[in-house]
Order: sequence, then structure tokens, then C-alpha cells
Amino acid sequence: MGIIDRFLGRRETRAAPTSWDLLGQLGFPTLTGGLVSPAVVEGNAAAFSAITIISEAVAMLPLLVYRKEAGGVREAEASHPVARLFTEAPNELQTPAEFIATMQANCLLHGYAVAEIERNGNGHPAAIWPIHPGQVSLERIPGTRRIRFEVSDEVGTRRLLPGEVFILRDRWDDPFTPRSRLDRAREALGGAVATERFAAATWRNGARLSGIVTHPEQIGPEAAKTLRESLQALYGGSENAGKIGVLEEGMQWKEVSATPHDAELSEARRLAVLEVARIFNIPAPLLNELSNANYSNVVEMRRQFAAGTVQPWLVRWEQAIMRDLFSEAGRRSHEVEFDTDLLVRADILTRFQAYRIGREVGVYSANDLRRFENLNPRTDAEADAYLSPLNMNREQTGAPKE
Repeated sequence: MGIIDRFLGRRETRAAPTSWDLLGQLGFPTLTGGLVSPAVVEGNAAAFSAITIISEAVAMLPLLVYRKEAGGVREAEASHPVARLFTEAPNELQTPAEFIATMQANCLLHGYAVAEIERNGNGHPAAIWPIHPGQVSLERIPGTRRIRFEVSDEVGTRRLLPGEVFILRDRWDDPFTPRSRLDRAREALGGAVATERFAAATWRNGARLSGIVTHPEQIGPEAAKTLRESLQALYGGSENAGKIGVLEEGMQWKEVSATPHDAELSEARRLAVLEVARIFNIPAPLLNELSNANYSNVVEMRRQFAAGTVQPWLVRWEQAIMRDLFSEAGRRSHEVEFDTDLLVRADILTRFQAYRIGREVGVYSANDLRRFENLNPRTDAEADAYLSPLNMNREQTGAPKE
């Protein structure tokens, strides 16, 4: 059954998932006694933030399809069917950013992300529909080195071959067996989840005093209750914060400070954030873990995020698109590339300093720079000219003329 039958209401029996699929969806057991599953991990604030930051960073970047010309020249081809999928709409229900973010998050959580390719009469991809990894089981075709996909979703149950599927993979141990970061780092993620649960249980079940009022005499339970209720009514709650208190009859107020137990729990939660940052290869300051952060290293870590976290995923995306969405002839005549300008764009002062250098050495024309800033081009002839420094001219250096 094809994608075009999506709304025809046909019903088929769902395929039984494999043991690997069941394990990945129900959760991987850990030494903490809990299970690590995609739903459990996304319930952890640090892990959810890491997955969201990476997915949105990839999704915000435009994808360009280039036609390769002679002499190494490339021309952007916005009308190409693949380009239209990533600039207009990948399917009837999603924008390009929504599709990319969905696929990226699925890959981070499950180790792979799958989308079914709907092709037109010319064989070109007309739509790509993401499929939840829980609805897909991977099977190796007996006697071959190929994989087929057993899909059971709202469309029905069917088998898809590699040419009908767009797949984005995280690192696997071999070409046939999915492995996710949840499986590889189950103990670290289980510890992070357990720390959050322990903190929640402490808040729910623990007894904590903000302070103690002492009286020089024994006043009895009824008087103590009355005193406690009156002090709470006068000074308790956020609306009474900062009020000046008055104690009578020789009473004294003693504030209860944080216990060593509180400090240990706070440190454990901080370390849990660092573990999540390591697993998803994301700088900790981006997860708001700022204990050792300053302006200089945060700026450098943003560069590290672009080059070390996002760029490897962009390479995966580009190569997967070339493999699954282009024909053999298309791979020879075209190439795809994400425009990372939005990701690496510096502040306006640094950006304009770089523009000035690029303009003076002849790398950019004035109109090139205006396009970078989403400004309309100038119409004068000088706007498309490229400068050449005087000390680089042949007349000035004494180099022989051609």
C-alpha cells in the first residue's frame, strides 16, 4: 500500500515488532533499577534540552541543491525536486523545519530515523513522510547485504526496500543493527534520570525548616501552635518576603541553613547535566550549566557546538540525501549542502570586520555582502566588481605580464 492510500481507510494487521524494537521502546535496564527509554530520557530536563538544541540547530539551516558545471562551478537549482522538498514542503502536514527536527530527534533517541519516499511518475521524490521508529522493524534480506523495513503505521502494514526509504543513522556497530545512544550510555542516562527522581522524591517526602523560633520559657503545645500560625500568617509566603519582623517576650529567630545533604544533591544534579552533555556531544554551557563559564569560553564553546556537534550531523544529512533521494545520474550532476551562515554568524561588529577584509582582498563584491545581510543588490556597475589590492597587481610587483 502506498502513501497515496493514506486516507482511504484500508485496514491491515500490524506487524509484530522484533525483540530489539520492543527493548528499545520499553526501555533498557540499568543498575539504578529503572529503565532507560526514549520517553523516560526526554523527561530529563538536560537530555530534553540537548535533543531540542541539536534538532532545532539543524532544522533552521537552509539546504541548497547545486548543479555541478564545468570547471568546478556550482549553480544553485531551487527548482530541483529535492530542493523543493526542503524549501517548500516535504509532505502535506509538515514544514521543512518540522520534518528535519522530527527526524533529527528520532535519530538521537532511537539511533536512526526513517521516512517513506513518495515518488511521482518520473521517479522523482514528491514527498517524504517520517515514520516513528517504534512502527518500524529492520530486517536483513536473507542471503544479501540489504535491509528491508517492516512498517506498521496508520497507512497499514507493508515492506519497504531501501529505494523507498530515506534513513538517517547515528553510529551503528555494523550496517544492519541499530544502536542508540540510550543503549550505549544507559548507565549514565539512568543515573541522570535517577538523580532527578531522587530530587523530586526529596521535595515530596522530605521535611525542611526555614528557621526556628525559640522562647526562653516552656509555653506548651497550644501556645506554640498559635505562635507558629501567627508568624506564618505575618511573614510566610512570597507575598510577605522582605517584611520586618518583631519578636516579643525574649524570643529569638534562628535560620536553618542548607545541609550537607542538600549540597551533595545539588552537586549530583550538576554532574548529571555534564554526563548528558558528554553523551550528546554538546557544550555544557548550552544546557545552562554555567558554573565554570565566562564570556570568552562561552563564545568559544558556541564555535565548538557548530563545528563539533552540528557539522557532523549536517554531513550525515547531506550524504543520506544524496544516497536516498538522488538517482545515480543525479549524484554525478548535483550535490547538496546546508548553508551554515545562520549557525556561525558572529555579532554585527565581528561580522562587518570580516566583510571589510573579504571585500578588500577581493573575495566578495559589494552585492555579495548585501546578499549576506538579506539586502537588495545595488544596480551600479561597481557593486559587482571585485577589488584587487595594489600590492597584488602585476604592475606593482614587477611580475611579467601575460
